[in-house]
Amino acid sequence: MPKGIATALTVVRVARGQPRPSETELRGAIERDRTCLRLPREAYQRDLSVAGPYPVTVGAQEFDEYVVWER
Repeated sequence: MPKGIATALTVVRVARGQPRPSETELRGAIERDRTCLRLPREAYQRDLSVAGPYPVTVGAQEFDEYVVWER
């Protein structure tokens, strides 16, 4: 698959106002997505793109949401 094509995408939520998740946390979220999608492990570590934070409310809880994908 060409290196520029995203194969895994996930959303990471943290409590509103908390710091952005670390690179390790973001990569862990992507790996969990790859496992869920039954995608094979990559032969090399792909770059990540992150969008956000986007404020969301779920029930009475407020979160900052980050969209993470590999490229």
